[in-house]
Amino acid sequence: MIDKESYIKGKGLSCPFCEAESVQGGFIQIEAGKAFQEMGCTECEGAWQDVYELIDIIPYKREG
Repeated sequence: MIDKESYIKGKGLSCPFCEAESVQGGFIQIEAGKAFQEMGCTECEGAWQDVYELIDIIPYKREG
């Protein structure tokens, strides 16, 4: 199993348990500045949850 810091640095592209690139993600649940996604590995059947945080905003020109 890789540590949390290595998993995040690798952008979540590989399984934190077996390091295979057979990662699949479920629906994303959004709550007040955070988002959560159930993740799984098709190789080792490991399961975990990725957590995302709001870090920026890109404004678009408002029409009207």
